[in-house]
Amino acid sequence: MSFVSRIRSLAGPLTLASLLVVAPQATALAQELKKFAGVTAQGGPTAQMFPVFMAMEKGFYVEEGLDVTLNYSKGSSDAARQLAAGNVDWGIFSSAATMQTVQRGFPLKAIMQIYYPDTFDIVVPADSAVKTMADMKGKTIGLSDLAGGEVPMTRASIVEAGLQEGADVKLVVAGEGDPTTIRSFTEDRIQAYAGAKRDLLLIPAQGIPTRSITPAAIAAFPGDALSVTAETFEADPETLAKFVRATLKGWAWGMANSDAAFELLKTKYAAASLGDNPVAPEFWALVQTYYTAPSSVTQHGTFIPAAWTVYMDYLQLGEGEQQALAGPVDLSTILTDEIVLKAWEGLDIEAAKAP
Repeated sequence: MSFVSRIRSLAGPLTLASLLVVAPQATALAQELKKFAGVTAQGGPTAQMFPVFMAMEKGFYVEEGLDVTLNYSKGSSDAARQLAAGNVDWGIFSSAATMQTVQRGFPLKAIMQIYYPDTFDIVVPADSAVKTMADMKGKTIGLSDLAGGEVPMTRASIVEAGLQEGADVKLVVAGEGDPTTIRSFTEDRIQAYAGAKRDLLLIPAQGIPTRSITPAAIAAFPGDALSVTAETFEADPETLAKFVRATLKGWAWGMANSDAAFELLKTKYAAASLGDNPVAPEFWALVQTYYTAPSSVTQHGTFIPAAWTVYMDYLQLGEGEQQALAGPVDLSTILTDEIVLKAWEGLDIEAAKAP
């Protein structure tokens, strides 16, 4: 939200005269805001980043003295590299990428669980003879990108089914739930497709009803987390708490004002991906499930370490490229609820939900 928009929300419509009066204040405030740039695994603005967008819209970041910008990437691995390289202050990407980056020698701290369930799935046509992953022996799975966030999940699913990538199951690039994916199915180049659930929504809309074959254990993997470098965590926990507090407010407002948030996303923040999307309402409903924590979570944003441990164990299975992690990582040095708990202190979440 711009400073003019923020002032308008507080004081009503601005006249030219009043704009001239408040402009110096806005300029002074702008100079005081701390720039805080981040990157997401998303390739562009989507509804999945609604807490950040709603925090911008409602001025929650400005209230915390932050000038927040969101950058985009080619996926979780790319986003993690940008964070590790110091190009941004924070990043939102898959839990697998977080663990892999740490294992490669770049200390990260995961400070907030963003999505609780994983955002990827493996589907087959509804009328397929394939009922489980074990039935994929001798068949091919299509993916949007061989370096995408769905790859570790897919490889874990193959291993879980007692199969081997390459020898039993092939992985190929097959679009992003678009006409390329549809042709791959109709021409029998692929018998299953793995990808982000948002992309999977497009397949039935193009005439191929689907059903999931992701093993239950794999479906319980944790989703994306908010991570920072260990250096940032040690040096500036106060700024991190401010950022998380404002983001929690954005989450609360968007969930409580679902229709208004959806309209803002369609027309302002994610118009390119939602404006003319035939499954936009379905996608928005799906996104809200990502941000719904299990009942065991009492303060939104805190971690479920057991889910990360299960994922870490699966990532070590297999051989060669199938093995996403060469060995275990010490999750106690990666996951921390310290920042989220600090952000919740004194937070009036009900006030943040006000229309």
